[in-house]
Parts: sequence; C-alpha cells; structure tokens
Amino acid sequence: MLKDSVFNQINNSRQAYENTGSMLETEFIGNINQTLYKQEAYEMIYKEQLPESADPEKNYERILKIREEAQKTFNDTLAFADRNKYINFKNSMALVEKCQIGNPEQPKKFFAAALFNYIQQRFDDKYILKFFTATGGTHLDIVHKIDCYFKLYSKETQEELTRATIDITGRKSKDKATADVLLNIKPEEKDLYDPSQGNSSFDKVFFDQKIKEFGEEIIASLIENYQKSKKQ
Repeated sequence: MLKDSVFNQINNSRQAYENTGSMLETEFIGNINQTLYKQEAYEMIYKEQLPESADPEKNYERILKIREEAQKTFNDTLAFADRNKYINFKNSMALVEKCQIGNPEQPKKFFAAALFNYIQQRFDDKYILKFFTATGGTHLDIVHKIDCYFKLYSKETQEELTRATIDITGRKSKDKATADVLLNIKPEEKDLYDPSQGNSSFDKVFFDQKIKEFGEEIIASLIENYQKSKKQ
C-alpha cells in the first residue's frame, strides 16, 4: 500500500496536469503525439518483457500487444506518476523529441512561434534553434514538471550546445521548480495573448512585451547553461 506522502505526490502531479496542462498549454505550445508517446513509453518500460523475435508473425503480434496495452496502461494521468512506470529525465526528453508533431524548427502555435522567432533572432546563422513541447501526457511534463524547452545546436557539427527548460504557470513562483525558466501566464490574462478571429481582447502591445520578457529569460538561461557546461 502506498504511503500517504507518495500518494500525495502522485495526486498533486495529477492535479497540476489537469489544472495547467490542459487547454492553456495546448493552445500556447501544442501537444506531443499522444498515441505514439504511450507506445514508445510502454515499450521502454517493459522492453525486457517484450523480446523481439526472428518470426515476423510473432513480431507483428508483439507490435499489436504494445499498441493495445500502451493505451490501457497510460489511460490515466496517475499512471505517469506511478513509480513502477517511472522514466528518468534523460529518457523522458528523448521520448518527447521522438513524438513531436510538426517541425521543431517551425513551431505552429502562435505563442510558441513568436517566442521562437524572438529567440532565434538573437543568435547568428551558425546555430540551429529547436522548440519541443512536452505537454499532452508525458513523463517529462507530469513527473519532471517540464512543459516545453528550447535547444541550441551547432549548424556545422549538429552538436547540442545548450538547452533551456520551461514550466508554464499561473503563479509567479513554484515550490521545488525543476525547470530553468518559469513563464507566468495568468489565467485572467490568457485572452490578451490570443489573436484568434473574433477575440477583441487580444492586445498586441501586451503580447509583444511579454514575448520580449519571456524571450530574454530563456536566452539568459541558454547562455548560462552553455557556460556551465563548459566549466564541467
């Protein structure tokens, strides 16, 4: 039986996802491919129990089993926080990148695209910037508290140089924040960011100012993390 502290941690993870990882994050930064993520996560966790076979028919049955069991296993947010289904930070990030929808160098969501363009302009053409969302039901989001992140690569070598992880919140600060940057998007200001047709509340001056503010925080984090990596 789970201890109260463990249960509370899992329950808080679920509540955090349901309260902040739903519509706002979907509209602002998009989702991963949820079906693919569940399959990849399931296979990573249960890999030893799902050995590959030289028999094509058995391998086909294996794939079908993974698809079916993955959806059952991760049909509830609590499953991601289950210690028996834990995936560490590094592997969680790798899964998220494998399950992106669209091109990480061309984010489609208005907010993510504006932030990407602002940050990209601060780096010359020797670098490649990529944006990854982790929302939509992932270990990185629910367990490791990362909603999205930027990575900077060398165009010449394709080597990852630095990254900045982001947590979107409606509060100015969070206890035990694990992300490099907290972006405070107040629920009552949400419409000010939204340029959708028919939304008269969109405020371009406010939006541009917030993109500049957020962008500078992320740029500072990218630079700081790069400098830290060089000292190690």
